[in-house]
Amino acid sequence: MSNVGNNIKKLRKVKGMSQQAFGDIFNLTRGNISSYEEMRAEPKIEIVLKIANYFGIPVQHLIEKNLSVNEILNFNDYFDPNVSLIGRKRLLQIPLLERDGIFEAGSHFSKLEELPIIEFPLQSRNRLIAIEYADAIPVPSDFLAGPQSILFFEEVDVQSLHTLDKAFGLYFSEEELFIGKYSLQEKEISLALNAWKKIDLTLGEKAYFWKLYGRFERI
Repeated sequence: MSNVGNNIKKLRKVKGMSQQAFGDIFNLTRGNISSYEEMRAEPKIEIVLKIANYFGIPVQHLIEKNLSVNEILNFNDYFDPNVSLIGRKRLLQIPLLERDGIFEAGSHFSKLEELPIIEFPLQSRNRLIAIEYADAIPVPSDFLAGPQSILFFEEVDVQSLHTLDKAFGLYFSEEELFIGKYSLQEKEISLALNAWKKIDLTLGEKAYFWKLYGRFERI
């Protein structure tokens, strides 16, 4: 278990907030907050990110550290996203495919804007998609991810083709979704799940191909 529940309780007390008042900020119930504080449940990662963002706390600190009262008092309170703050990384709004929706992923292919949004301090000139890892996703035997992982993928474009060799990537279409490893031979690029499943990348269908950008692991 992480320290999120303990830190939520401390945050509430320092800020003088009831469980109900704290929950209202993040569209959660009093019962949700109680279960987090009593370590009976862990909040979803998007909730953790919202709490960290709201109170100006580094995500890793909120998850891993047992925050002191002084630390909480020294963090900046909620920042208005409409106000430009020098030195703060811009939070990108990234469509999130949750593990509960993996089996219906194809129905979201052309409607990524309808997926839930996760905000994360990433920078990319291309579209990004975030996926909650699930055992239902086909992956190569050497791909390591756990149930607490959120994977970030960047859409492939012509400028990134030379970076794909041996990189993990995502194939996502109306019909299927899998994670594979790219291979580059002369000017031919393919994404392979295993020895029997491989799809060649063509520029006309590059919208189906994504490159692993990074991952977030909740402890």
